[in-house]
Amino acid sequence: MPCRDVSIPSGEPRLPGLRRRNTPRLLGLCAMLTMLGVLTLAGCYISRTVDQAKASDVNNRNFTFTNGAVFDAALANVSTALAFSNNAQNFALCSGSNTASGTNTFGSCTLTVTDSTYSAGSGPQVGNVIKLDPCDFDSDNDTLTVSNRDITVTSAVATTGTGCSTATQTTASAVNNQSFTFANGGVFHTSLINVQTALAFSSNAQNFTLTSAGTISGTATGTSSIGGSCVLTVTTSTYSPGPQKNDIITLNPCTYNSSDNTLTVTNLGLTVTSAPGVVQ
Repeated sequence: MPCRDVSIPSGEPRLPGLRRRNTPRLLGLCAMLTMLGVLTLAGCYISRTVDQAKASDVNNRNFTFTNGAVFDAALANVSTALAFSNNAQNFALCSGSNTASGTNTFGSCTLTVTDSTYSAGSGPQVGNVIKLDPCDFDSDNDTLTVSNRDITVTSAVATTGTGCSTATQTTASAVNNQSFTFANGGVFHTSLINVQTALAFSSNAQNFTLTSAGTISGTATGTSSIGGSCVLTVTTSTYSPGPQKNDIITLNPCTYNSSDNTLTVTNLGLTVTSAPGVVQ
């Protein structure tokens, strides 16, 4: 309700018992109450999405960073992933074929290395303690931001799984004009179990071609949508049996590993990793 000046102008008669109000003081009180009301309403709509990571945020999730120097100086500009497991009490750090693992404690994220395949001078060693402070999880974007050694880096969108991999959600630019061959085409269609099948992308990865050769051969083409998943919509097919026209093949997740140029896809209860992509 608007604040009203209920004071009586000078010179006008006053009713018995009615005293002149202190108008400036009353208006100031009204302004303060109005401001408090606005702040209270704002608090209802503003939520904090970036907070210190906790176990439920990161457990069984994999975060890939373009600059591993935040973990070890030898990993400067090396794509490095940090994965958590066992209710985030354990961690694995990996880049290329090398892995370091150990225990994690929260407060920040404090990683104590108990095992490492990194050679001396090439990455974290047994006994190293890596303190990431802050270690913040963004629940809106599913990313982790960590700081150490005067370096702050933010991961790509998290992928789900118990292993450590530098794979990230596939983007059109990562797979465009490349062909990825899978030893088990059953991930695309049940008729293609253990049939070598290649998935190729073109036109900024808006189109795809699926080709199999062996006990079952055929080709399917159509449109593709690349994001957290890879959705393939078949518009033509020579398969019999196999993917048919109007079939929709949803590969979720669909992750790309920049360290070895491979694609890992999941569908129909299978997860399959391709051979390194070949530029077309």
